[in-house]
Amino acid sequence: MMITRSDRSNIALWWWTTDRYLLTSFLVLIIIGIFLVMASSQHITQSLNLSSHHFTLRHILFGALSIPIIISFSILNERQIKIISILGLITSIVLLCFILFDGERIKGAQRWLYIGQISFQPSEVCKPFFIIFNAWILSLWSEKTKFPGWIWSICSIVLISSLLLLQPDLGMTILFIFTWAFQLFITGIPLLIIIFLIIAFPVFMIISYLNFDHVKIRIDSFIEGKTYQVSKSLQSFESGGLLGKGPGEGFYKKSLPDAHSDFVFAVAAEEYGVLICAIIIMIYGLIILRSFLYSIKNENIFLILAVSGLAFQFGFQSIIHMASNTDLIPTKGMTLPFLSYGGSSIMSSAITAGMLLALTRKNNSLEPLKRQHYEK
Repeated sequence: MMITRSDRSNIALWWWTTDRYLLTSFLVLIIIGIFLVMASSQHITQSLNLSSHHFTLRHILFGALSIPIIISFSILNERQIKIISILGLITSIVLLCFILFDGERIKGAQRWLYIGQISFQPSEVCKPFFIIFNAWILSLWSEKTKFPGWIWSICSIVLISSLLLLQPDLGMTILFIFTWAFQLFITGIPLLIIIFLIIAFPVFMIISYLNFDHVKIRIDSFIEGKTYQVSKSLQSFESGGLLGKGPGEGFYKKSLPDAHSDFVFAVAAEEYGVLICAIIIMIYGLIILRSFLYSIKNENIFLILAVSGLAFQFGFQSIIHMASNTDLIPTKGMTLPFLSYGGSSIMSSAITAGMLLALTRKNNSLEPLKRQHYEK
């Protein structure tokens, strides 16, 4: 079907106003993710006595569902995104509270709710909703000095961080705090608050190290260089070389129990080589840079905070995953957006992608464009 510029249908207006570089980047990541999960999950299904394509088929389903989610969010206007984000954030916080009492505990962490055979991680979908909410209240504070947006912002991050630490999920907590701090920095907070945040982070890490056994073990293992999973991950990079060993030919992935999720970047390195890893990094870089460029050119403080915040979270999560795979930081159990297996992770990435596409459209609502056309 050909879409011409003279076509005034909703689909045509959406197509001509959407950043197609961003849209294409998201779709390419979804496709790459299917191949990586296919390559990394077969040995896991054998150990669990599941069908060899169990995780692959589920990932394809999640990927297929993510596309209409991306499109659905990308057609929304600014006001609609704000309303949905507030409702989504409230629902996510309620579920984060509920999960502490009735959540499924896996590997010492209570992060998942089970609906039948489907697991759901509320903290994942909470991320984009919190970013939009935080951008909204900070923009109100910036535009109307009497509105205590910074108080609302601090209270919301303290509440969410507390709920995450009770699970416990330090990696997700750090992701939330860094994204929140980035948005505060963009808003133009006083230098004294920035200094306080810089000092507070190492204090927070020391407290986490002393109070959470899994944090202590990971940090000690990282310092001593005795992390089994990371050593196998590094061997995957060495084994893959420039062009990789070929699809399905990886060896070290069999030693990684979470190869299809937490170490999918290492699987990409072994089977497809450093070259595909460089392409993946460039795709993430394109998404982040185009989003930041839009923010720089925009004068709407809400759009600046929302777009840059979503892009920062998307990129920072990717960096955490890649850095832990290459032994640059302790392992965090962080998924790689669209590439790692996990329904909650993919749905969260799809919502983030849809919001980025909506907020970076040439016109944030289809209705003004249609009115302009009819007035002519």
